[in-house]
Amino acid sequence: MSVYPVKAKKIVVFGLARSGLAAVSWLLERGAVPIAVDADSEKQKQALTLGATVVSAEHIFWDEVAAVIQSPGIPLTHPLSRRALELNIPVISDCELFRQANPEAIIVGITGTNGKSTTTALIGHILKTAGYEVAIGGNIGISVLSLPKLSPRGIYVLELSSYQLELSKNLNINVVAWLNISEDHLERHGTIEQYIQAKYKIFHHVKDTPKAVIGVDDSYSEEVYYKHSQISSNVTFSVSCERRVGNGLWVDGNKLMQLEGDLVRELADLSSYPRLQGKHNYQNAAVAWGVCLQLGLESAEILKGIATFPGLHHRQEWVAEIDNVVFINDSKATNANAASKALSVYDQIYWIAGGVPKSDGIQSLAPYFPKIREAFLFGQAEAEFAVTIGDQVPHHLCNTLDVAVARAFAAAKNAGDRQAIILFSPACASFDQFKDFEHRGSIFKELVKKLYTS
Repeated sequence: MSVYPVKAKKIVVFGLARSGLAAVSWLLERGAVPIAVDADSEKQKQALTLGATVVSAEHIFWDEVAAVIQSPGIPLTHPLSRRALELNIPVISDCELFRQANPEAIIVGITGTNGKSTTTALIGHILKTAGYEVAIGGNIGISVLSLPKLSPRGIYVLELSSYQLELSKNLNINVVAWLNISEDHLERHGTIEQYIQAKYKIFHHVKDTPKAVIGVDDSYSEEVYYKHSQISSNVTFSVSCERRVGNGLWVDGNKLMQLEGDLVRELADLSSYPRLQGKHNYQNAAVAWGVCLQLGLESAEILKGIATFPGLHHRQEWVAEIDNVVFINDSKATNANAASKALSVYDQIYWIAGGVPKSDGIQSLAPYFPKIREAFLFGQAEAEFAVTIGDQVPHHLCNTLDVAVARAFAAAKNAGDRQAIILFSPACASFDQFKDFEHRGSIFKELVKKLYTS
């Protein structure tokens, strides 16, 4: 059921985080009557300032409500959501409302457990470099309802989380990028099967089977590939970093390969691009390449975009080189699995780690300990991490990030002729000393800048 056009309709906006406030503004601009619901008094004030009506969940007059636009952070099991569904009132995401308002728009949707943001940004960058009009949004940080109106040739590139997809029925994505699946958000979805089921909504299309590029290096995603390719094999590419595939792209060592007829063609040497290093980034690049092929780009256009991709902030972000010491900001690595991606890429590492430890700790990182020259630990995790590392790696308890950066730089400068890497990949949550991983990464960069200018 479409709720668009929204003019004069009363629409509940449930949850007033970034996407919720953007929805309020968008609805007001189109003559709707947004009814904002959120327990946070500051968010209520912001909604009131914008012009919304603010009520508590208990004071909604449901017989006047046309739809509920629900924040992705709120599950459908919430009593407000259940009540709306009992009354056959649509409960949808801002993404679905965006699609209803832009039925002819070309949309690329990216999902998966890991690598979504990098792949989304990379696809957008390649398209912009090739001269396309592009808007990038969704889970990457910009609400879809804040995106500009594009011309008919324009392309929307949207990162879509399982939370967003769970609230969506018919996004009608034109090209789907499915990266990988591992256990995540099970506190929300309950089981891995339900998590995959939520993500699989990205393929739902009323009229057409979407083109798709699907990573097949985990068993869950391989099953998704076979399921989708049986529906329409001619619009489905597979991507692997582990083996040759017949219908798609694969990575052999560092080389991106494609089968054209009976000939194997090398598309790119991925080791040449420092912003996309590591097996996980090779998958991101291969999926992005496949999506752009599906959109009709030539390989030369795609290669130009990959070669100039600046990378994302806080994800193996090159910050500076001082006295033959390279500083890498990987603040987005909030657990051991994420930190392992960066540790696998570099050698001669002076590792800065710490914060609020996750329940699984860092024992899984033991295979990378031989690559670490010294570790500089801070935050709540420092004592626990010191016990795990033991005598395998020389380590220092630094308490705070500024001390860790200073001591790491002092040690790395004495590394000899080989280039040293100071890798800030915390393997922890950030909220003991910082607002979030972005704040943490920004502070790290400021500390490096002070070293550079001192």
